[in-house]
Amino acid sequence: MLFRASTVTAILSLLSLSTALPATPLSSTLYTRDDTQCQAGTAFYVCHINNFRGCCSVDPCALESGCPDTKTTPPTCTDGKAQIYQPTMQTLISGAEPVSTPNFNVSKSATKTWAQSMTFEVPKDAKACELKWSVPAERNFMAGNNALVRVFDRQKSLGAADFTNWPGVTGEHHHNVASVECKEELTFRLKLDNESEVFIDQSEEAGWYIQYSC
Repeated sequence: MLFRASTVTAILSLLSLSTALPATPLSSTLYTRDDTQCQAGTAFYVCHINNFRGCCSVDPCALESGCPDTKTTPPTCTDGKAQIYQPTMQTLISGAEPVSTPNFNVSKSATKTWAQSMTFEVPKDAKACELKWSVPAERNFMAGNNALVRVFDRQKSLGAADFTNWPGVTGEHHHNVASVECKEELTFRLKLDNESEVFIDQSEEAGWYIQYSC
């Protein structure tokens, strides 16, 4: 009996590991990445008062503005350029209210689509705004096959970002997506073209960002 239990445990462990590898082909049934696993010092919350869903170092359900961990510091201008990371993200699920989350987390299957909106607050004197995404060498990043994400400004397509195979590329890298008109508030909608999934644990150096001239 002990041998059987140990064998089952080992098999389950191997299955769990294999589904976490970005190079593993996705099955025909896709599941949105479980974002309830939090870093040390934080816990997972789902709040109705502010629609927050995610990890936070304090209880955000008593705060109307949500988790204070997601508030960004003002960008600094270096060599005439500045970057704004950590946009305000909302997950858009058909038939449900938008859900606030700090992470980039989209998926598409035959039965369900998770799209997202993201909003950046940009200084009014910003010029030459560009939408980009990046990841550092150490990151929490996964993408399925055919992971092409279309970017919309309202109903207009601005371009697309292809995340396919990039989780397996080591080191820091940055990617251009589109040049956009600078506004004090920039809002975009993100949606997968094909059945796939993408997840990035966003931070001050990972995920979507706006670069502008200052």
